[in-house]
Amino acid sequence: MANLKMRFSKKSIIALICAACATVSLAACGSSQKSSTASSKDAGTMRVAYLSTANYLTTLKNEKFLQDEFGKSKVVYTGPYTPVDGLTAVMSGNADATTTGTGRFIDLIAEGQPWVAFALEYYNGDSQGIVASAKSGVKTLKDLYGKKVAIIHNGDTGDYMLHRAFDKSGLDVSKVNKVEMSPKNFQAAFTSGQIDAISSFDQNLAAAMTTPGAKLLVNAKKYGNMNVTIHIVSKSFAQKHPDLVKKMYKALVREAEKSHKENNVIGNAYKQLGASETIIKQIEKFDNPTIRPIDEKGLEMMETQAKEYVKYGLIKQAPTNLKDSVMDCSK
Repeated sequence: MANLKMRFSKKSIIALICAACATVSLAACGSSQKSSTASSKDAGTMRVAYLSTANYLTTLKNEKFLQDEFGKSKVVYTGPYTPVDGLTAVMSGNADATTTGTGRFIDLIAEGQPWVAFALEYYNGDSQGIVASAKSGVKTLKDLYGKKVAIIHNGDTGDYMLHRAFDKSGLDVSKVNKVEMSPKNFQAAFTSGQIDAISSFDQNLAAAMTTPGAKLLVNAKKYGNMNVTIHIVSKSFAQKHPDLVKKMYKALVREAEKSHKENNVIGNAYKQLGASETIIKQIEKFDNPTIRPIDEKGLEMMETQAKEYVKYGLIKQAPTNLKDSVMDCSK
């Protein structure tokens, strides 16, 4: 063996090293090709960041017919997320679709963020409102002057609701102290007196309404509701997989139809999310939503709301490309 080793010249050794490198390079190329093939197989997957609010995109995760609508394509759910965290999950590349409010969506588009909305989940507005705590002593909207009102995020549903309620009542919303807060902390802050009221929606509103001594000051139904739930995907996903977006829209329509027939879809979802029976009973009293396309009528409603967002100072100017950030899945 020693003599055999001696027969290798330096050139032979270099040639062997080069050959080894070439083999490693080819192996790497093969690995890349396999990865590419695996990636192409995953092209038919929609990843949903579902929320802790029981909208239809959330309740769909338990439906067997969802996969029937998607056929050979896949739907993968992760969550539950808060509305803010759901947006972050998509923007960070960990999901493709999530849910927010039309007002928040308008805010995102005004900021130039790459989103596409594909479905409106419409309701009359009784599930959005402003509730004062028992310790606050607040009986009317005007009593909120100088008081602390919790919202989730500036420009969100609660913020818009607060501005619109004060505007329609001829009151000055600037005299209210808005407090941004995670909805996880709403109830503790509400019952302990850290805040005087909340302006929110769905289970947050129901929890506040069912707190002993709390008072519902107003809900969005009183003024004609425009701020509704909206289902969205990243713009890149909408461009690559418009067929999957349309399949999800059809599934949402089917889920809404089921909800109106059985009348317990949303309540059951909140039960799975750990809501108390008291809160669930209140939620089931709210208007049962329907799914609508973002057609000419839907877009017109959002453009009207965008003008109000400018009026209230929630955005500097209405997005000029709103129609480029929606998808009419009814076509």
